[in-house]
Amino acid sequence: MQKQIKVAVIGLGNMGKHHVRNYSELGDAHLVAVCDLQENLTNEFEKKYNCKGYTNLTKMLENERIDAVSITVPTALHYPIAFEVISKKIHVLIEKPICDTVEKAEKLLKLAQTNHTIIMIGHIERFNPAVQKLKEIIDNNELGKVTSLISRRVGAFPAQIKDANVIIDLAVHDIDIFSYILNKQPDTIYGNAGSALINGREDYAEIMLTYGDQNGMMQVNWITPIRIRKLSVTGTKGYAELNYMTQELTVYESNYHEDHDDFGDFIIKFGNPTEHQIDIEKKEPLKEELTHFLSCIKENKQPLIHAKIGIQALQTALSIMDIISIKKPA
Repeated sequence: MQKQIKVAVIGLGNMGKHHVRNYSELGDAHLVAVCDLQENLTNEFEKKYNCKGYTNLTKMLENERIDAVSITVPTALHYPIAFEVISKKIHVLIEKPICDTVEKAEKLLKLAQTNHTIIMIGHIERFNPAVQKLKEIIDNNELGKVTSLISRRVGAFPAQIKDANVIIDLAVHDIDIFSYILNKQPDTIYGNAGSALINGREDYAEIMLTYGDQNGMMQVNWITPIRIRKLSVTGTKGYAELNYMTQELTVYESNYHEDHDDFGDFIIKFGNPTEHQIDIEKKEPLKEELTHFLSCIKENKQPLIHAKIGIQALQTALSIMDIISIKKPA
């Protein structure tokens, strides 16, 4: 039997509790500790998962032998917590975004390189099996050349989000997925955002990114009364629709041919498309993400979403905020 990786979770909020649950279910992980400022939470998780509970991070790192941690705290706390953990030569998975500034993220990267520790960023949608299948279809040229991507990530305001706007919290998902699908970073950015229901924080935005002659458009908000997480991709050979929540993927294969009209002018005639419901084996993306993190530690390999990729997504998000005149974090 291979040695289990001793893990801890810092932050027991909405995402943190799912990290704890998944680690407790993974054979490669041994959950040794959790940490949160609220003692009632640490006591609850200590009893439920038979691990040690701490309200002080430094004490946890001093008292426990830990190989890796998940950092699932508000974005503003990512840097100080990750810096302390990496300084102990402990591998880290940081929930997206990597930090609130590029400068802080680059300091973490440099420290991790010095200490030979892994940083992985929790851009969870890359581990959605529907996204992985769509990526495979596009890479196999089954949609032809991709001309546009359109995403909608909308819903009601999540009360647990204390320090981020929709660009940092929501759009960063689609920023990363667009770059993942197209294998490139955007070259120009357009957008608009505002505060409709929440004072002091942008709760809606529409963004357009260009990648040469390819375009990506996204709508994100915390004001739509129903939760929608969808992506559509148009290519020269077809069209695909993906539902992140249900992990459903439908591909429409184009049926057209070149012809000439009655005046001899060149035209393209479209017939009915061929619809394909793609078979997807449904999986929990977070469990897939944590499994990948653990395998990277065991095999000493670079994660799919390493620090530099997290920095690229953050740079784009902050550039969007600049362009639509949103003040960046200090």
